[in-house]
Amino acid sequence: MKQANKSDLIRGHRRESVYLTESELQDLRARQRTFEGAYWRTSLAAFSTGLLILKVFTREFYKIGITFFAFGLALLAIALWRRRTAGDVFDLTIPFRTSGNWIILTTLVTLVAYIVLFVLLINV
Repeated sequence: MKQANKSDLIRGHRRESVYLTESELQDLRARQRTFEGAYWRTSLAAFSTGLLILKVFTREFYKIGITFFAFGLALLAIALWRRRTAGDVFDLTIPFRTSGNWIILTTLVTLVAYIVLFVLLINV
């Protein structure tokens, strides 16, 4: 039988065998929405906007569509990187704390994307 890693345990039990109360389950779902959902939804929205611009508008707007695609890729990369390095963010025994470093990185990526979009819109 495989030895369980510390990250595979919740309250000292395997994840598959833990029965959560309704309150704990609600808290876990909220963490999931906050932790992963926001980055994935924003990434998909950026991809969709880029695709819409590339399909509907003329060649002059292609750079704007590509900028949205790059922004979506950057947010997807942040989401994957954050998930890999998260460790025990879904362990209910540890209080949830938003990581300021990830927020700063996301803010910088968003700021760069908006500056590029602003410059491209001025030049169109």
